[in-house]
Amino acid sequence: MNWSILNVSVPVHDLEKSKKFYQLIFPHQDKQETLYQNIFEKEESVYFGNKGLGLRLFKPMPDLKLNDKIQSRRSYVSILVDNILKIKTNLERKKIDFIFETSGDGVSLHSLYVQEPSLNLIHFVQDNNGFNKETNSWSMGLDWGVHHMNLESLDVRSSIDFFTNISEMIEGEWVAPKNKGDFSIDPSELAILPLSNNNRGLHVIKPDDGFGYRNNFAHNPSIGGHPAFTIKDLSSLKNRLDKNNILYSDAKVYAMPGFHQIYLYDINANMLEVNQAV
Repeated sequence: MNWSILNVSVPVHDLEKSKKFYQLIFPHQDKQETLYQNIFEKEESVYFGNKGLGLRLFKPMPDLKLNDKIQSRRSYVSILVDNILKIKTNLERKKIDFIFETSGDGVSLHSLYVQEPSLNLIHFVQDNNGFNKETNSWSMGLDWGVHHMNLESLDVRSSIDFFTNISEMIEGEWVAPKNKGDFSIDPSELAILPLSNNNRGLHVIKPDDGFGYRNNFAHNPSIGGHPAFTIKDLSSLKNRLDKNNILYSDAKVYAMPGFHQIYLYDINANMLEVNQAV
């Protein structure tokens, strides 16, 4: 199955206040070319990126007002695939519930929502105009991109089996730096579905309550899942965070070779990772 990360959706309480916070990290384009935004047309959203690629802030609806719809109160990932009907067939064969929708002018987009075994919401999208591996949130022609989405899983192997069997993704091996931090890369505790040889893609991790403590972090990136963004100037971002008294954990190069990582919370207590290739 060919796939790429379309965008990550982050739940927020106040869209305008959250937009101002995220502008500390990313430039915002008020006027974007419309493309994949159509699949989220029923929800209040703010987009960072272009064409719906990149980052989407959304305001969840009260659960009692939802009609035949599923929503996440955690950050979740939208994945562009080349054969969503195959995923639909595999789910039906396994008798796994899902929601399937079509949208866009001329019904150009198929959209499928499902929960994997650890109940993370996964959103698959197919563009009927054809799959283009260059259409992804990593390479938007901007100064930043989505490096990966980290998913918390109480049973890593069951989650990986879901992705390899249902969406027919291929599991890879975690690539660790020489001076690795204090965390496990056993495939039963940390696994990867890669899009490149630099750990880009989907990360699936077992929650580890001592992760932050052992690595001297104020944040625990193994808990709750998080999106990870690559920018070009991490030093300038750290200066802006310091100026605004925003706490972050400077992990440096500890988990992925060639990537300096920091962790922080947004104003809605969503975990974020921001990194830079070094």
